[in-house]
Amino acid sequence: MRSLALLSLSALAAAAITPQNILDQDEVIEREAGREYTVKLGCVGCPVRAWTSPEKAEWLHPSPNSSLLLKFDMTEFNDALLLNGNRIFPLDPMPLHINAVQVSTNMQQDEVESESEDNDTLELNKHRRMMFPLQYQHTIFRAQKPEHLWLQFNVTGLPWGEGPEPIKMGQKVVQILLHKEYDEHLVYDKNLGGPYILSMQDVQVVEAKNRMQPPRMKCGKLAMVQTSFDPSEWDEYGKIGTWSRTWNFFVGKIQLGGNTLLLPLFALVAASLIMARRLFLRRQQENTGTDSDAETALLGRDAPPPYADIPVIKIEEYD
Repeated sequence: MRSLALLSLSALAAAAITPQNILDQDEVIEREAGREYTVKLGCVGCPVRAWTSPEKAEWLHPSPNSSLLLKFDMTEFNDALLLNGNRIFPLDPMPLHINAVQVSTNMQQDEVESESEDNDTLELNKHRRMMFPLQYQHTIFRAQKPEHLWLQFNVTGLPWGEGPEPIKMGQKVVQILLHKEYDEHLVYDKNLGGPYILSMQDVQVVEAKNRMQPPRMKCGKLAMVQTSFDPSEWDEYGKIGTWSRTWNFFVGKIQLGGNTLLLPLFALVAASLIMARRLFLRRQQENTGTDSDAETALLGRDAPPPYADIPVIKIEEYD
């Protein structure tokens, strides 16, 4: 009995000295209902880098528990959803680089709110906080009601940490229930989507295995639009390994070097096209042939002579 009493007293003492506004590892903070939320997403196994001065930072060993701050808010006219200042609904074209500030897991709520207020605050505090680029998966699909949409944002990892190796995440997913209220008085804008008023009905942090599943179409495929992004797969010319990046690379080199590289490049391209055309015509001539040529090749000397034009004989019948 005495031990139970001591345990109860210690639990009460711990609850008394623990601040009420200390957040869990994953937490959703509502700053303005329907319009602005801050998500503190746990970053399990992420390295922590502490800035000792504006010019110097050190990696901490062992790494303390940390989280990533994700600020979801509506634009001024409630027609688009932003994540840390980047438009994610409607989703901007790729590459869409999204960065997140790393904070301590046991950070107090008022500190989280001050960190996520605006970009100016982040710029002033950049010597105290580490900002990581995100590898992510963006998914959008219809909910049960036609005016509702599910948006799922999964931080799948970080492209680098203390070393060049990427850091895998993706255990937790942020899913947002969006509500689109159409208004006939609004003018359609192809860049913003419209004509509707957008709001967030619910913001959740769930296990990846427990997230909402998109419906299936009759063909068996999932009725969703999913986009994955890895900043390490992109550079200033485009996505590595694509023809568009190769083209942008050559155009960029031409513009950088001026007319000095223009003529040799065009000469090389022209010569390549001419050689390719000649090879194509030669192979076509070798592979094509008439029926008589094929027959001659098969029968050899026993093949009949080539047919000459046979005149048409007109036969008339008389009674």
